[in-house]
Amino acid sequence: MPDDPQWKEDYEDAVQKLRDAGLRITNPRMALLKVLLDQKLPCRIEDLHQQVGPQHCDLATLYRCLATFQELGIVRRCFLNDGTSLFEIVSPNREHNHHVICKVCHKVESFDVCVAEGLEPLVRKLGYRDISHVLEFFGICEDCQENESPATAKNLSKK
Repeated sequence: MPDDPQWKEDYEDAVQKLRDAGLRITNPRMALLKVLLDQKLPCRIEDLHQQVGPQHCDLATLYRCLATFQELGIVRRCFLNDGTSLFEIVSPNREHNHHVICKVCHKVESFDVCVAEGLEPLVRKLGYRDISHVLEFFGICEDCQENESPATAKNLSKK
């Protein structure tokens, strides 16, 4: 997507954040940034590692890059219901969103409504700054509901 003006703007914005923080523009950081910018939905680190190419960057370096990106506000971390981390790019050009994640197949869907933003002024009144939030919903998608056995459905409805 490098021909997309929004992609280029998001890329340049992220690179500038790295420079402003006094960080080097390394090949692993740039490879990860490009992969993140191409994603439509949050990704597991293993998927990002595969797309970056294990020959270009080891998993430990990728974790460090993601931690740096998160600290600088370049990526946002969200979670599966089992605690697995997912990462997605944060951009002034992209809508702030939340996700619903299937408990069975781990499909992720985004939605653009954010009720938590209305709570942030209350948190500021308590004296906090640099506020962020994470809001994820978990359920069973329609495809998995159609494929589940009656026994599985009965057990899941008790949770």
